Amino acid sequence: MAPRPAIALLPAAVVEQLNARLVDQAFSDYDGLTSWLQEQGYQISKTAVWRHGSNLQAKMEKSMARARERMEIAKALRGASDDEKAALMEANEMVAMDQIMDMFEEVDGLEIADRMAAIPKLVRAIADLNRSAIGSAKWKREFEAEIRKLEREESARLATTAAKAEGVSEQGVLRIREALGIAVS
Repeated sequence: MAPRPAIALLPAAVVEQLNARLVDQAFSDYDGLTSWLQEQGYQISKTAVWRHGSNLQAKMEKSMARARERMEIAKALRGASDDEKAALMEANEMVAMDQIMDMFEEVDGLEIADRMAAIPKLVRAIADLNRSAIGSAKWKREFEAEIRKLEREESARLATTAAKAEGVSEQGVLRIREALGIAVS
């Protein structure tokens, strides 16, 4: 296993302050940040600070992109048909799965004990997401079946009206409805 980054060895409070400074300074002035860490009593190289800042910036940009995706999905759901909503729900589930997979990658850098504590939570999140996807798929199938039924009923109504207008007997109309798969009542 690769050695832990120098920043990971710092106390959490110092990392939080470093992260806040990185954000405040728009991920620049790594010389200044290295000097600040030295003033705090930590000998961390400029390269280590830069690497940490780059990783933090990439994570923040990825989080922002996902937030924008979720906002777009939410906007699209407002005026969407049920069919479109089902597709958007699937897309949202895929975004969530990507996030979970990213968390698995993060787990790789943790100590064994931390990894063991995180893995059941991640597995549970995946299981919950899969249950959600199964529920969405079932809802979509049921919705599509209902739409097909309504379309058949409308076709039967139109065919019945047209057949009666052309003088087709009641027996003929019943056969048309049976051919269309509409129960005769």
